[in-house]
Amino acid sequence: MSEFYVDERQRAKQRRTLKLKIYGAIATFFILLAGVFYLIVYSPVFQIRSVIFNNPDGGQINKDILMESLKKFLADQSRISSFFGADNILIWESDKLNGFLKTQPRLSELTIEKKILKREIVLTIKERERFGIWCQLSDDCFWFDKKGVIFDKAPQTEGEIIYKVKDFSNRELKIGDRAIDELLFGNLLKIFETLDKSGLGIKTLRLDEMNLEEVISESLLAPKIYFSLRIDPFFGLSVLRLLKNLGLGKVEYVDLRVENRGYYKLK
Repeated sequence: MSEFYVDERQRAKQRRTLKLKIYGAIATFFILLAGVFYLIVYSPVFQIRSVIFNNPDGGQINKDILMESLKKFLADQSRISSFFGADNILIWESDKLNGFLKTQPRLSELTIEKKILKREIVLTIKERERFGIWCQLSDDCFWFDKKGVIFDKAPQTEGEIIYKVKDFSNRELKIGDRAIDELLFGNLLKIFETLDKSGLGIKTLRLDEMNLEEVISESLLAPKIYFSLRIDPFFGLSVLRLLKNLGLGKVEYVDLRVENRGYYKLK
């Protein structure tokens, strides 16, 4: 009986020891968890000390407004991000920026570099470059870039200094929209390039109906030239140069809407 009693006492002691180890391990885990939680959320270790803007092209974007918008966007990405707060360096991730760029039409690129040891963020931004002005029937004009994205308001201009499209298609474009389909816009750029190389000094085009997918040049010093946005216009360069040598005053219009065919009418 005494041996049985001793064994029971030993087993009870072992069970208490095991329980103490388990409770100790759980307590240690929660202490470590609390420490990590404090380190990430409340301590200054992951709090951003400085933000550096890198804008190689200069530009005029308001950095304070951009910073405020970006912080709000990153903090709103998830409950964890919201809990950590916008000043926590851990929530600043470049893979989240595609959605933000859609809200910032003036920016074409934005990257984030994190320097955790320095608690520093480096933001590299690239603003859209002004290529031309797109004016609507309502007289609202916008700057657009070489990708056809409308990104800022523009003034009404006269003369042939800046590329310009007068859009009479009765569409309502707004900042952030593409002016026209990407493929059609590629040919629009080529039309401007063809006109430049022709030496005619034309930089203004007119778009009457979007479904026709064609534009007409506008100039007081040259005849109307009809282009199709569906085809590459470079074949018409030789025709334009020939007519320039012939004398533009003798030409009523030029039609380059059929691929590899140039038609013109003399006065």
